[in-house]
Amino acid sequence: MNNEVLLNIFKRIQKDGSLNSSAISASTYRELLNMGESRGFLIEEKAGRGKCLKIVNARILELEIKRLEPQIDNLDSLPNRVKNLAVNQDTKIGETTLDYTYCVCKAVGENVIVNWVDVSLLTANLGCFSLPISDNNFGVRCSASLMLVENQQLIDDLKWLPADFKGVVLYYAGNLSERVLNWIKQSTFASVWHFPDYDAIGISNYANLKNVLPEAQWYWMPNWKNVFEKFGNKDLWAKDNQHTMFENLWAKFMENGFPDSQLKDLMEECRKQGKMLEQESVLL
Repeated sequence: MNNEVLLNIFKRIQKDGSLNSSAISASTYRELLNMGESRGFLIEEKAGRGKCLKIVNARILELEIKRLEPQIDNLDSLPNRVKNLAVNQDTKIGETTLDYTYCVCKAVGENVIVNWVDVSLLTANLGCFSLPISDNNFGVRCSASLMLVENQQLIDDLKWLPADFKGVVLYYAGNLSERVLNWIKQSTFASVWHFPDYDAIGISNYANLKNVLPEAQWYWMPNWKNVFEKFGNKDLWAKDNQHTMFENLWAKFMENGFPDSQLKDLMEECRKQGKMLEQESVLL
């Protein structure tokens, strides 16, 4: 039982003087009874055909309420996790969404400008830069391209990029969140490319990206079929719910069309060989 629920129940008992067992679940009633008896402020009594919790020490109950109730002004103005700490003494109970997602990026090429900032200079001087993305973010403006990569190795080592690529490489760590997808939709780039793992999660992320930005393109590594044949992994096919997710995507695309013409070829290879491919293979 979290502290917010406990506080509401204690206030109800304080107001009414008692609480019938029928008003709450059996497990919650037992937890309250054990707590009340051990701390000396509640006892159990008969109430008609049932039972109830009754106050025997109002002062201790008042202290319990003060312990649980945040003594902070303007609680609603606090960030979500700070508010959780004030109410529940735990940042992870309640709404846990942070105000910002920070995406690590590198600029490739000279004079890559994002919102009037030369991020090529930032990358040259600092090694990388970060873009803060929020739910109220209106995106960025860039005349160069955007390349999305799923794993950190591909932003650490950029030798896999085509020689003519100019723009921003953004590392999104596994899943393209709704927040990042909306940011991409609101931003302006010359083109948007997506290079995920060649697996069910990567395909799902790409399908979600295409839903918000139809012009987005899958990045196909050179000779991907040969790479898939040599370095594809059967264990990935069986990992977690990858196979189920894959088959659901296959059925969806067969009915509604594939978001990329070559994606059907990739998915047929996955099914035929029982493999999936990690994107780091582009560096081999």
